[in-house]
This record gives sequence, structure tokens and C-alpha cells, in this order.
Amino acid sequence: MDRNLAEKIWNVIFPILQIVQSNLGRPPHSAKKAFFGILYVLENGCKWRCLPRYFGPKSTVHGKYMKWLRAGLIDQALIAARKIYLGVTNAFPNWGASDTSTSKAPHAKFSGKNPTDRGKRGVKKNIICDSKGAPLFVAISPANQHDSKTLLPLLKQARSIQRGVLIILALDSAYDSKDLRKKASRLGFVLHAATNKRRNKDCPIVKPKGRWVVEASHSWLNNFRAVKICYAKNIESYLGFVQLAATARLLQMAGISG
Repeated sequence: MDRNLAEKIWNVIFPILQIVQSNLGRPPHSAKKAFFGILYVLENGCKWRCLPRYFGPKSTVHGKYMKWLRAGLIDQALIAARKIYLGVTNAFPNWGASDTSTSKAPHAKFSGKNPTDRGKRGVKKNIICDSKGAPLFVAISPANQHDSKTLLPLLKQARSIQRGVLIILALDSAYDSKDLRKKASRLGFVLHAATNKRRNKDCPIVKPKGRWVVEASHSWLNNFRAVKICYAKNIESYLGFVQLAATARLLQMAGISG
């Protein structure tokens, strides 16, 4: 990862980390070095025990990561990056796109059998992005869970940026469901999904334009090896990596990374 981008991510998360700092006991290991170690694992997808000694003891870096995760600090970092992106770009996402991307997950306890990969263990990353492909919201589910079931929890998160205006989402045919449209409408979203010909052969063909931005967004997040392949065993650890990757992308798109 570009050093400048890593520094900018640190500048966003540092004020949040002050919540869990303590003056008791021995002087703590450098939080900044530990955080950069976490970014190293995120980018390279290496095992914690392969972390270069420069970042500190592997158990300490991993311990800080799990501590920050469970305190909700990684999630708060994504929220902060989202506010910065929307503020700097002066963008209001009244149109966006959503879709999932599947990752192999050989050791994940929360994975499911991927029907598109010969039943191998896998997980899905579901994101909602704006018209520029900025990953505003992310969620994780097993590979054998239908895409539509992950969308509603994401929409409930996304209500925080609605400001009373309907948001149109471009989607593929997996989301072509009357029931899903009704539920999304109650949350303030209009689902513009591609036609699923298997459900209604007589309906006109609908192909939403601009849906490619979500594919581009997934492609960028998959540049991080810890996101492209899920090596984590528990869902909170993997979700944290995806959130950090989305945080980096939002800051980069906001022009903060230089």
C-alpha cells in the first residue's frame, strides 16, 4: 500500500483509537506500528505469524486488531471515511448499485458451500456503492446464501445517508423480486433490477445501465489479498479487513491520499 495512503488512514483512525488507550500497566506497544502491521496483513494476505518483526510481536498486533474490532473501532473508521468522502466530493448518492462477490474461504467457520465453485467453502462480500463506485456500505454472508437476503440488512445501514430522498439501486437479476422491492421501498429505496427470465418469461427485458460500477468497486477491493481470499476463521475478522479496504478506497477517491 502507498505509504501516503496508509498515513491518511492512520490519521482517520487515530482519534478513534484514543477511546481504548490506557495509562495503566506497562507502556503499550506502538499503536501506529501495530496498525501498519494490520494493513500489511490486509494487503499481502499473509499469516499473522509471517508478519515482519518490524511491526512488533505477531500476537500483540493480532491482539490489538481483535480488540479494536470488538470495540467497534474498525466500523467507526469506515463511517468516518464515508463522511469524509461524501463531504469532500459534495456527493449525494441518489443513485447507486449493489452486488456480491464471492471469495474462497478454506478455513472460515462462517462460510458456506459455493454453488458456483463445485461446492467449495466460500463467503460473499456485498457492497452498496454510489455512481462513482465508492464502496459506502459492506456486509458479509456465506457463499450459499442468496444475494437478496444480504441486501436488506445493508439497506437498513444505508438509511443513514438518505436525507429523505429515494435512492435508486441498479441490480442484477438475482434481486428481481416483488417482495424484495416492497421491503426495500419501505426503507426508502427503489430497486432497478435486471429481468429474471426464469421467473416470468413474458415480462419485458430490463437491463439497468451503470451497474458495472459495483463490479469495478469489487475489483478494487480484491486488490487486497486478505479480501480476495478469506483466510480468517471468524466473520468479524474478515469483515474488519473488508471494512479497512473500503475505508482505504473511500479516502483515495476523496483525494485525501495525495
